[in-house]
Amino acid sequence: MPFPALNVTSRPRGLTSAGLALTVVAAALLLSGCTAGDAPVVVTSTPTVAATVAPTGDGTLLIGTLFPMTGEAGAAVTGAAQVAGTELAAREILEQAVPGTLPIQLVHRNSTGNVAAAVADLVARHVDLVLWDATSAVPADVTASVAAAGIALLPLNDFTNGGTPLAADEAFAVRLRTSDPGLADTAGGGEAFDGVVLAALAAREAGDDGGPSIAPALDRVSHGDAVCASWASCITALGEKKQIAYQGVTGRRS
Repeated sequence: MPFPALNVTSRPRGLTSAGLALTVVAAALLLSGCTAGDAPVVVTSTPTVAATVAPTGDGTLLIGTLFPMTGEAGAAVTGAAQVAGTELAAREILEQAVPGTLPIQLVHRNSTGNVAAAVADLVARHVDLVLWDATSAVPADVTASVAAAGIALLPLNDFTNGGTPLAADEAFAVRLRTSDPGLADTAGGGEAFDGVVLAALAAREAGDDGGPSIAPALDRVSHGDAVCASWASCITALGEKKQIAYQGVTGRRS
């Protein structure tokens, strides 16, 4: 049976705009062989946007350290080795002159003195990351203060073997003493060295030296599939878009 002709150019007398619209819709459904209940449903989706961290860095990786520098002789000796380890790492990274390497600055403070004042000073200096002593756990108030300031925190006992820093092997001890020839012991120096390298790799991977960017990147450069043992080899792997796992002087971070 032929379908009725449609004329929508003129409005029949007494037919309102709403009535005309209903007539047109009904006719269109009739032409398509569909009923109102069969009208197609258009499904749209909203793209998911991944959360990102806004860059807050200034182009210099500023690392604050909290190591024992006073108190018991053993603690102070370990603190000196840790200071030497950070200085050695920063120097060797910069000496390799890899394009795009950020300048690194270190600010050393005492973890066995007035810790609250030391933390407040590092916060006031706008450090990007704090390295905590390899021989002890981070106090809860230090963790809270550092987090509140948007500073990344890396406890160096993450690198220790069973919680006790080990003396460096002979080859690394020689390198360590180029930073401090008078070192009485080298325990803790390797952990501190690895802490600085890991922090620099995290900043490189994140593309930003700000604390909020470095904090999550520390895990990303610690637990990937591509194991690398030096700054240069890790940078090469990152350039190849690999997920790295830095395994330095003390081994892989826990």
